[in-house]
Amino acid sequence: MDSYQALAERLNQFPTGAPNTEHLQQILKILFTVEEAGIASQLPIQPIREKLNKLCDQIGMAPEKLKPVLETLADKGLVFAYQKDGECTYTLLPLVPGIFELQFMKAGYDPKSRALAKLFNEYYFNGWGKASFGFRTHFTRTIPIQQAIAPGQSIKPYQRVKDIIENSKWMALTNCFCRHEHELLGDACRKPKEVCMVFGPFVDFAIQRGFARKAEKEEMLEKLALSEEAGLVHITDNIQDKISFICNCCGCCCGFLSAINKLNLPSVVANSGFVIQVDEEKCNDCGICAKRCQVKALWMEDDPARPKKKILKRDLGRCIGCGLCVFKCKEQAITMVARPQDQVILPKGSFLELGMELMKERQERN
Repeated sequence: MDSYQALAERLNQFPTGAPNTEHLQQILKILFTVEEAGIASQLPIQPIREKLNKLCDQIGMAPEKLKPVLETLADKGLVFAYQKDGECTYTLLPLVPGIFELQFMKAGYDPKSRALAKLFNEYYFNGWGKASFGFRTHFTRTIPIQQAIAPGQSIKPYQRVKDIIENSKWMALTNCFCRHEHELLGDACRKPKEVCMVFGPFVDFAIQRGFARKAEKEEMLEKLALSEEAGLVHITDNIQDKISFICNCCGCCCGFLSAINKLNLPSVVANSGFVIQVDEEKCNDCGICAKRCQVKALWMEDDPARPKKKILKRDLGRCIGCGLCVFKCKEQAITMVARPQDQVILPKGSFLELGMELMKERQERN
């Protein structure tokens, strides 16, 4: 089999998949040489990681020839390299989350980056988005702004965004890959860019390979506050423990929120467990909340009873409970309260559990 076809099939074995289209083939030919594609197609997929000597036996290459190729692939953000028992282990990265994000974390403006931005964007809206995210199981979840939650409301540890940062040992900051991709496409929104956060074992890899930089808790909290002020939604893995990222997302550039806004796939991002409540008597229809809503749950319409006046309209079915609207309501007319129990989407216990659920749904679909 052609090396690129074999690699496409391998990438499609991940829970989020990778439909083998002409766009994907063009992307792979930019990212991988023929030799690299052939080797990558034989690598294990997460969460399995193999040591070099075992990979040499499986692929049939001597260590001195295979290791430089694997290291190059790791430097390019195509393979995850991780130290275990004093030896480096390797695994193929999924297309998303993984290869796509890493191609734009360094915020390059070179011709290759521009070509990839165009191809990834076309690939996303021509099948990849729905194939990767069109499941019942939510791939990511919303974390609410903590101060937006009404007093007296119960909040779980995995819903406390500041506590997640405070309790993390490994942290790094990187560029928002989605906004950089759209900057290359010429339609970025100019929201803050270096606000994406990395956690867990992936931190060392991202820092060592130049995809992110180390950050202390104080700076992470500052970036969190900056994101909230700018009207960005906190989104993370749809799991309760050992999250790998917190993205601070806009509705125009973010791949997750774009799946809601442009592909009509609400299951991509789980709600936070909270929903807004509007006090009609306090609301003065200023529209600030509607401007900050990233999923079009709030908007302004002409008031038929008052010419040249607008009134606030809402669709709480679209509300993901991020708290951005509550955060800036001067009249304190909006609060966040717990959703009815039948609307609460509990995160999975682990990334492995989430991946298995997604794979089960993929098999049912096929």
